[in-house]
Amino acid sequence: DFQRGAKKRATMPELPEVEAQRSTIEAATLGRRIATLIAVEQGGGPRDGQFDDKVIAEEVTPDVLAITLQDRWVLGVRRRGKQLWLELGESKGGVCCACLLIHMGMTGAVIVQGVAAPVYKSFAVDETAWPPRFTKLELLMADAAGVSAPCVRLAFTDPRRFGRVLLRGADPFSRPPLSALAADPVTDPPSAEAFASVLRRVRAPIKAALLDQGRVVCGVGNWVADEVLYQAGVLPAAPCESLSEEQLAAIHAQVLAVCTAACGRLERGCDFPVGWLFHHRWQGQTSGSMASPLGRIHFDTVGGRTTAFVPARQVKGQAAGKAGGEAKGKAGGKAGGEAKGK
Repeated sequence: DFQRGAKKRATMPELPEVEAQRSTIEAATLGRRIATLIAVEQGGGPRDGQFDDKVIAEEVTPDVLAITLQDRWVLGVRRRGKQLWLELGESKGGVCCACLLIHMGMTGAVIVQGVAAPVYKSFAVDETAWPPRFTKLELLMADAAGVSAPCVRLAFTDPRRFGRVLLRGADPFSRPPLSALAADPVTDPPSAEAFASVLRRVRAPIKAALLDQGRVVCGVGNWVADEVLYQAGVLPAAPCESLSEEQLAAIHAQVLAVCTAACGRLERGCDFPVGWLFHHRWQGQTSGSMASPLGRIHFDTVGGRTTAFVPARQVKGQAAGKAGGEAKGKAGGKAGGEAKGK
């Protein structure tokens, strides 16, 4: 069962999971007004009653948050990579005057009352109680007519506090984090040539380059990168500059295909394709190998992240005179460093 399997793996939210969150938030808030907001922690956790100035960041105070959000209408719910934001206006159908940015971090999620919690969450949500534990910000939405009696409630929860809630003006791309992101492989995919032209000059392992949110695409995280490279038949530790034009084209095609397919299937509640590495990689291993229907899956570290790959199906770089990628993943990880832009 996909729901149970996804909860068991408890992965951090990547582009497909954040797109599923965007769709859920859009259904709950688009064309509605923020009637009330509660900006102290709720749900019975150890920080109950406190304003979390780590999660609600950049020295935003409760008063500033209230002034920015109270009585604003939700005009749109957008996403780029792993970042999502609500476009807010002073009137229904009006002009955007402010944005509420949400980054899930490792364990963050937006829960809508009466709607099943996201499948990637690593802690159980008691759907009979409201608000959920570790709620940092709760929004109570007026109905579509703007009637003050709230009819939809949603809460941002984050037990490990790596997520962020930020405020921006009408143009959220005017400053980081959005201004620092590369192209989105679903909403704004780079051309094959633009993709290849960046990677040809990069010495880092291909997986590290894919994880770097500001280099060539954004939104790709650990499991997506491994899936892309498995489907493209390229070893994760292969230096980018060692890849042939055919390999670069295959990786580009699979970045777009895997992200698009995963978003569509998560939205429909469907399982991922049978031939995906995704179904076999969640064994808690960080080294060694194991048997699978796809072949023997090896685990190592590349780009600072635990990496799953199938050497029988994935090869090193094939560019003439620049063969690479045979080294162990840990060597690749040292070459690539920690991926930036989590």
